[in-house]
Amino acid sequence: MIEANLRGVDTHGTTRQLCIYVRRLQEGVMNPRTEIVVVRENASTVFLDCRNSIGQVGAAHAMRRAIEKATHTGVAVVAVTHSNHYGAAAYWAMQALPHDMIGFSSTNAPATVAPTGGRKPMLGTNPFAVAIPAAEEDPVVLDLATTVVPFGRIQLHAKQNKGLEPGWAFDTDGNPTLDPHAALKGFLAPIGGYKGYGIALAIDLLCGVMTGSSYGAHFPGFLAENLEDPTDVGSIFAALSVASFIDVDRFKSGIDRAVREIKNSGKAPGVTRIYVPGEIEFETKRQRAVHGIPIPEAVLADFVRLGSDLGIPFPQVVVRK
Repeated sequence: MIEANLRGVDTHGTTRQLCIYVRRLQEGVMNPRTEIVVVRENASTVFLDCRNSIGQVGAAHAMRRAIEKATHTGVAVVAVTHSNHYGAAAYWAMQALPHDMIGFSSTNAPATVAPTGGRKPMLGTNPFAVAIPAAEEDPVVLDLATTVVPFGRIQLHAKQNKGLEPGWAFDTDGNPTLDPHAALKGFLAPIGGYKGYGIALAIDLLCGVMTGSSYGAHFPGFLAENLEDPTDVGSIFAALSVASFIDVDRFKSGIDRAVREIKNSGKAPGVTRIYVPGEIEFETKRQRAVHGIPIPEAVLADFVRLGSDLGIPFPQVVVRK
C-alpha cells in the first residue's frame, strides 16, 4: 500500500485501503491467517486457493511461483481463487522486472460498470498491468482499470466532497454526472466505450469464471460496504522470460530505443513533453521518497481514529513547509 502511495496511486494506498482492510479483519470477513492450497499444478501453471487470505499475501505467493516456473519454462501463468483485494496491479507485474522478465497481473472486482447499452452494473473495474524491463530508461509499466478512473478515486472524491471530471461516471439513470455521491450510486464509464466494456468482460471471464471465484454482479458488495461476506476475488499472474525469445541486453536496449523514439517524436501544439506508461509514477516515487506522502485531512482523521480503536497512539504530526 505504501508503494502505491509512493507511486502516486493513492486510491490503492494506505490513504484509502488501510482502514478498510483492518475493519474487514476485525469483522472476520477476511482471514488474517494465510492458507494457500495448490489445487492444480503443471510445468508452467499453478492454480491456488487462497482460502480468503489477505489479497496481497496470496498475490505475492502467486507471482513468486510464476517467476520461479518461468525461469525453467520461459512462460508461466498462476491463477488464484477465493482471494481478496490485492492493491495495485502494477506492484505484482513489476516483481518480474529484476529477473529480466515481463510481468503481467490482472484481477476482477465488484460490479461498477454497465455493459454498453445497459444501466445496471454488471462488471468491475477489472484492472490489468504489464511491466516491461528496460536498460537505462525506466521500465515501461502499464497499469490501468478498464474504467476511465478506478472506483477508489470516486470514493476519495466523495470523501473530500470534490467534484468529478466529465466522462468519469453516470448516475443511476445512466446520465453523466460530476457528483461523486451520485456516481457511487450509479456506475463508472468504461475506457473507450464498448471496447473497455469488452476488455472488462474478458478479464472477468478469465479471473472469475475460469477460477471459480465471484464475477460480475455475483460479488457480495464493495469492500467498505460488505462486512458480512468474503469478497471471493479471482486473479491471474504471469511471467515471461525475455531470454527465452531474445538476448536480454539486446531486448533492453531495444526498449530504450523505442521509448526514446516515442518521447522525442513530434508534439502536438501546447505539449512540452510526451510520457510513456509508468514514467509519471516513477518520477512521483522519486519525489515522494524525499518529500513524503501527502495525506488528506479526512484520511488523517481516519488514521487517528483507527489508532485509538486499536490502542496504538497515532504519531505526533509534524508539518513541514
